[in-house]
Amino acid sequence: MNLRPQNILIIGAGHGLGLALTQECKKMFPTSSIFTTFRRKELSSELMKQDVSKGQIDPLDELKVQNFCESLPQLDLVINCVGTLELEINEKIVGPEKSLKDINTDNLVEIFKINSFVTPLWAKFLKSKFSKENPSVFSTLSAMVGSITENEIGGWYGYRASKAALNMFLKNIAIEYTRSRLKTSVVGIHPGTTRTKLSSKYLKSVKHKVWEPNEAAKNIIKVLTSCPAEGTGLFKNWDGRTISF
Repeated sequence: MNLRPQNILIIGAGHGLGLALTQECKKMFPTSSIFTTFRRKELSSELMKQDVSKGQIDPLDELKVQNFCESLPQLDLVINCVGTLELEINEKIVGPEKSLKDINTDNLVEIFKINSFVTPLWAKFLKSKFSKENPSVFSTLSAMVGSITENEIGGWYGYRASKAALNMFLKNIAIEYTRSRLKTSVVGIHPGTTRTKLSSKYLKSVKHKVWEPNEAAKNIIKVLTSCPAEGTGLFKNWDGRTISF
């Protein structure tokens, strides 16, 4: 039985895949209430045009996250889209580390904060918004390169490690939510390689399928709304396959 969410929260919906997920949720669940967050208004012009609830919030500001979560109704589907492959340091863009010579500990801390720490922070304050009676889903966009088992070529140290840490956070959250008797499936999902402004410069040598944001969003929603029947604490691919951690 697929989940038919009535209240949906999309964290990091300002642009890219988060925006596409907002738009597709509106199409697929026209009677649902959709709540969204964004950080920078200048990057969120398309979201501003959407008929959804919008909250401008730094996803790592604990007090603001707490206040925002307390204002929400009971939720059926949460998708956290906050994440990055690059960092902006002193007005310069720093890409993923290709080798050990590129390692910088300050940069590692920043990418872990964005890719790893946002999820448990929101899970902390959203826990009371999930039901013990009705199925729901708490999910975060992860990445195949965060799978330790699948890593055969190395590189991209901070991005890989921060996504691996994210997956462990999700597994822990799944265990705690289950012990709290919530009927919430906690899921990390790899959206597949998706064409966005952030990823475009890294797609030149890609030989496999590259999804447009709306295509990736449809795949993600299909997988996530099927998860309550399958279980919790899973790492899923865009096609529904379970990925090894």
